[in-house]
Amino acid sequence: MSQFILIKKIGQALKPSFLFLLKILILLTLVKCIFFLYNIRSGQGWEIHGFKTLVTIVSWSFLYDVIIISLVALPLSILLFLFRKKIILVKLVSGFFAIVFAFILELNLADVFYYPFKLQRADSELLYVFRNPFQNSGNYYFLLFAAGIVVFILFFFLFYQWIVRFNKNFSKVQNSCASVILFSFILMLFMATGTQKLLPTYPLTVVKYNQLPLVQNSFHSFIYAVFRGNASAILVGDYIKEIPDDSTFSLIQNNFKNLQDSTKRNVVLFIMESAAYDFFDSSSRYKVKMPFLDSLITKSTFFNKSFSYSHNSNKGITAILAGTPTLTEIPLYHSAYTNIPMTHLGEVLATQNYSSSFFAGDNYDDFGFAKCAKWLGFQHYYCMTDVPGYKKMQKHTMGLHDQYVLDFMGAKIDEMKPPFLAVNFNISTHYPNDLPNDFKEKYQQINRTPEMKSMSYYSQCLNDFFEKAKQTSWYKNTVFIFCSDHWMFPDERNNAQSDVEKSFRIALFIFDPQNTKGTIINSPVSQLDVMNTILHYSNYQKDFISYGKNLLGPNLENNRTVFAKENNILYQAFDSTFVLGFNALQGKVEFCYNYTTDKNRVYNLAKDSNNINVKRLSQQMKAFLRKSYLQYENKIVR
Repeated sequence: MSQFILIKKIGQALKPSFLFLLKILILLTLVKCIFFLYNIRSGQGWEIHGFKTLVTIVSWSFLYDVIIISLVALPLSILLFLFRKKIILVKLVSGFFAIVFAFILELNLADVFYYPFKLQRADSELLYVFRNPFQNSGNYYFLLFAAGIVVFILFFFLFYQWIVRFNKNFSKVQNSCASVILFSFILMLFMATGTQKLLPTYPLTVVKYNQLPLVQNSFHSFIYAVFRGNASAILVGDYIKEIPDDSTFSLIQNNFKNLQDSTKRNVVLFIMESAAYDFFDSSSRYKVKMPFLDSLITKSTFFNKSFSYSHNSNKGITAILAGTPTLTEIPLYHSAYTNIPMTHLGEVLATQNYSSSFFAGDNYDDFGFAKCAKWLGFQHYYCMTDVPGYKKMQKHTMGLHDQYVLDFMGAKIDEMKPPFLAVNFNISTHYPNDLPNDFKEKYQQINRTPEMKSMSYYSQCLNDFFEKAKQTSWYKNTVFIFCSDHWMFPDERNNAQSDVEKSFRIALFIFDPQNTKGTIINSPVSQLDVMNTILHYSNYQKDFISYGKNLLGPNLENNRTVFAKENNILYQAFDSTFVLGFNALQGKVEFCYNYTTDKNRVYNLAKDSNNINVKRLSQQMKAFLRKSYLQYENKIVR
């Protein structure tokens, strides 16, 4: 009987807090329903085809709304308790938090109408939208802004009354303590399940990219974007809207093949962590002796002027698998731009009856790779914990060593129904380059740095993978693509130096068991070309969005230009001879060097305003930035 009385008292103490939480949650849910119905066309029907999908979306939506409410209600509860005997302070606290809750609801309501223009939840761009609401605006926008103010005031008074009623319950100490405990418990429970869930884009691990706005809370995405500052913004100057469109730079691609050839090839893509071009360059003092890869390259199509898009794995993976550049400092799949028009490789291949799988040896969703794979429509994602017996296997600092992951991947590929795409993101070549205890480097004098040794180990792991793959039924009809995720110092511990050209040079080659005649391609190529090439092997005939070209296509010009991102302001353009650095914010050329002859980067051609190569590369860079800017604005231009 005493236990029943205790439970009843706890329930009575928690009741005010539960009711307060519930009322706000009902309002947010109502706004979400309006958002769903109003934007069903913009959201492509939201692609909700089953009860399970609906439950997943609703569950995550409730979760984020509850967390946002609790995050604000906890400090409110603490302050109301501390100031419960000071009427003026209680009123000030009540007024302040009424403003906060009104802003949360107003922002979610505004997103109902804002979403069709940007196809994303509110972010820091709203600060610029509302910076001067009357500039270049007519009566319609003035009335809209005035209506927003009126609605905000109504929300303020509503929440103020709710907070006043909520505060009356704090006359009893047990009620106030129960409120603090409740909201603290909710937040701690949420944090205990993983801090990665703090990212507004985390639900991409379970929902489709175009369903993500249904799950998100606008206040959450807005605060995250503001907190990240320029990292989530696109920094370009006014020139971006003024320059004429370059019709030679088209985002709408098509790999029309010989219609008589309808063969669909399996593709295995190896994204090689930190594999610098130096490891493969016979003229480099950091050329790694790796018998298997050295032999494989002699039978492959090798691109000796290949460039990464950036210096980060999380941007490299988007360039490679989506053929799309990341304009923000944070990964594209962590930004507010996850819903821009682009090609989702897994989804596109599924229309060709391809199965798709992503394999990584780290923990689930490290670097956001699980989100990225789900975002791009991959059907399966495997990480370290999926490998049987992984707890007893030797591990790299970042996760499970390559030998175990590649062995696991080979076994999974055996189970896949052709045609298929399998992607492996290795980690053993990642800093700090620690290796299994039983690995013995055969060429100590040549492979002298930790980075070179880890590349040698990776080559041996690949050798073991290929020895087993050769015995399978799928091997002969499979194309193997190797591409680095970014450049990294081949000897970071000794005189590590970066360079405007070398620090973007990576390894990129294709091995086809049906064509083992080695070929060297001298045309500049990029990570942005890989997705096109995969679609080429799938015999995909429809249009798609990409900044790259088919690496094996007839239109790979000898002096084409490819693009890279140094940071959020500086972008670079490479052709077969020159590298140009461009300040995207100021719209000016910072440098231009002949990287083939000016090894020490002494002669900055940008000082000569009439230099024909500077002008050409500058115009191409502006066209690239303009096209990508328009894509991020949901305005694809051919």
